[in-house]
Amino acid sequence: MTLRTFLLLLFTSIFLAGPVNADSETRLATPAEKAFYAKVIAACTRSVASVGLWQKIDESGHETAEYENVSPGTENMPLVYHYYAEWADQERLDKASNEISAALADKLPEVPEAPENKDVRQLEELSEQVAAAAAAGNMAEVERLNSMAEEISARSEAIFAESDRQFREVIEKLAARDARAVVRIGINQFYQGFDGEPVAGKLSDGTEVFRVENGRMYNETWVEGTTYVILGKDWKAQHDEAGASMEKPEAPEIAHDRVQSVVIAVEAEQKRALQILEAMNLESIKSLLD
Repeated sequence: MTLRTFLLLLFTSIFLAGPVNADSETRLATPAEKAFYAKVIAACTRSVASVGLWQKIDESGHETAEYENVSPGTENMPLVYHYYAEWADQERLDKASNEISAALADKLPEVPEAPENKDVRQLEELSEQVAAAAAAGNMAEVERLNSMAEEISARSEAIFAESDRQFREVIEKLAARDARAVVRIGINQFYQGFDGEPVAGKLSDGTEVFRVENGRMYNETWVEGTTYVILGKDWKAQHDEAGASMEKPEAPEIAHDRVQSVVIAVEAEQKRALQILEAMNLESIKSLLD
């Protein structure tokens, strides 16, 4: 495969990873556990129903049938539930994707293809020479040839590294901003790590929020920073070698089918994230807490 072909495939492919399912022992959920899931699912779906934003393209964790069965031992810890909803301005995302593809195609002729082909041929020849030298027991020659191969490989890697940098620069420059938003709600979530130092703020109703600007590229799409709402008692901020985080101890005296804590994470441009939270029915979530 030529360097040109490799780079084109590398930067225009979409990598999808699906969940791996494995059979495991389960038991029927108790009436109280079913009631827990029905209540939190209704609250989460209701909380985002008033978000008028682009087009909702994904939603998961909203089917009560998924919770008819639970794992044995579930009763020994707080029940956990996760909700996810995603919206996107698909027209802008598609436009940006087409612009990225066109820009990358225009840059391909600039990639130094000839040196890479020469390096591949040299490495193939060296491989044959190493095999012959090893068969003859000439280990000094094997070592010399391996050293030559390492130098050639290092030169090829430098070519790839520079090309990789150029392509990523183009992708990040053209990727659509403020064209995607995600709401994640974690019920009975007792820990939240942050990719950066969270900045505290408040919504119009006084609800405290924490903003982390961790914008980044993912699969040719710009992922915005994240605004968090942390609900429940006794949350404590922490700083250690892993960075900033917040943690809350579980209360063992509270029944496992009760809600002790909630973490809402809105992945969107800062102003957009605040608009989403202001539009959400947060009271439906807060009402879950004991």
